[in-house]
Amino acid sequence: MFPMLKHLMLIAAAALAVAVAPVAGQAQQMPAPVIAVIDVGAVERQSIAWQSLREQIEARRASFQAQLVEQQNALEAEQRELVSQQNLLNPEVFQQRQQDFRKKLSELQALGRQRKQELDRLYASARRQIREKLREVVGEIAQERGINLMLNMSREDRTVSYVDNALIVSEEALTRLNDRIQAVTLDSQ
Repeated sequence: MFPMLKHLMLIAAAALAVAVAPVAGQAQQMPAPVIAVIDVGAVERQSIAWQSLREQIEARRASFQAQLVEQQNALEAEQRELVSQQNLLNPEVFQQRQQDFRKKLSELQALGRQRKQELDRLYASARRQIREKLREVVGEIAQERGINLMLNMSREDRTVSYVDNALIVSEEALTRLNDRIQAVTLDSQ
């Protein structure tokens, strides 16, 4: 019986060797890593398109703020007038005007929230435009240089703790990104 167990173990070892051989062969076919590093955050922040985005968002924010301030000033004047008429008006009329005022105030607050959400949506959409172009640029650089692994070293994502400067492609990516996209369009859908 002992020789039979030895025979089964040999068969099992041979089967294991046959099963592992293709996996080992596949591992040997993996290409050697060609690594580069990019600071995606810095490239974005330094790009012409990003500066355009910031200027456009700030202009929209200032415009929205001016409109809201104008409406807020009108409401404050209405409130002062309402308070000054409190003793002159019938209590039911005063209460109705006070309720109307509160409704206008609530609508103005809702408009402020809506404008903020609109700015957030426009910002996110424009940022996607920049990121898409940057992905194209990074893909081109990788293909041209034979890079098969690109690591991000942004301040926000400290994945890389050390890198030789020769591996950093951020400047090249920034130059190409600026050539590809100088401005973004804020859609007001």
